[in-house]
Amino acid sequence: MINHKSLAVINFRSSISSYSVTTMKRWSRSSSRLFLLASPIGLSKNQTLSARFFCQSLLLDDNNQISKDDQGPKDTENEKFKSDPKKTEITRRRFWKQVSLESNNSQGTYSILLDKRPLKTPKGSPLTIKHSQRTLALLLAGEWESQKTVLKHHSLPLTSLVSRAIDTFEDRNSSERQQAITRLLSYLDTDTVCYQQSYPESLVELQKRHWDPLLRWAQKFYEVEIKVTNSIMGVRQPESTIKRLKKVVDEFEPLKLAAFERAVMITKSYLIGLGLVERQINVKQATEAAHVEMESQTRQWGIVEDAHDVENEHVRCQLGSVACILINNS
Repeated sequence: MINHKSLAVINFRSSISSYSVTTMKRWSRSSSRLFLLASPIGLSKNQTLSARFFCQSLLLDDNNQISKDDQGPKDTENEKFKSDPKKTEITRRRFWKQVSLESNNSQGTYSILLDKRPLKTPKGSPLTIKHSQRTLALLLAGEWESQKTVLKHHSLPLTSLVSRAIDTFEDRNSSERQQAITRLLSYLDTDTVCYQQSYPESLVELQKRHWDPLLRWAQKFYEVEIKVTNSIMGVRQPESTIKRLKKVVDEFEPLKLAAFERAVMITKSYLIGLGLVERQINVKQATEAAHVEMESQTRQWGIVEDAHDVENEHVRCQLGSVACILINNS
């Protein structure tokens, strides 16, 4: 079991210029750390918090990156309506001088202020954090304080997760929330943990080490049957298992559901994601479980530089943001 109540020795390097192979190699090999002094991030007019956090797992979110090939054909007819790149650049520049926390005692929440303006989600809702998650509030403030001249969206992974939780998962009866849960359940029938091989021996050993404990825990804790196959043919999990695990996720709080969604999407495994958010495994263990097949291949053929190492670092970074979201100081 993981103790998430430790005072945020959280992996978080914020000197991010771009998401590239060269940059990722530099990050993964560098031992340098950014020490973020949270002062003057205050809870009230008369109180400031002085907190030092150093971080080692990069929290990135490059989902919004669009390559030139994906931008589609040039629309000459609507050329005059195209946005001015210079204006776009201006809107993405840092416009605030100070980041602070404001405590709303009546609601029991913190707000992140950019100067005196409260941070909001993409849909315009106030971005607030419960008092019980003070460390998370500080980390969110740290994300915005670490922005230099130009705002880099991929270096705001915690902000994106909290925004996702508020905008999509706050209303338990919303169709968006139910659609997201249904989409996540589809990973059960294709869960990498349930598709095991009988050879080579190195792969079998890794499966036993990283996957079997997860399977035993899930089946015992949730009292369900989880089918495992050695065939390339698909396996359908029992309907009772699907219903039980759906009920589990239905009860997740918005932040936990957003964290679970990211964990499942990045590992391609419902069970690995569940183990992480339920604190049965940590970020390192979840990353290793997600890369069992890759680890077996690299043992035999060696690491493909700028491929295997970058993939491993990217997954570790994404799962690091999930772990940060789950921090609770109460």
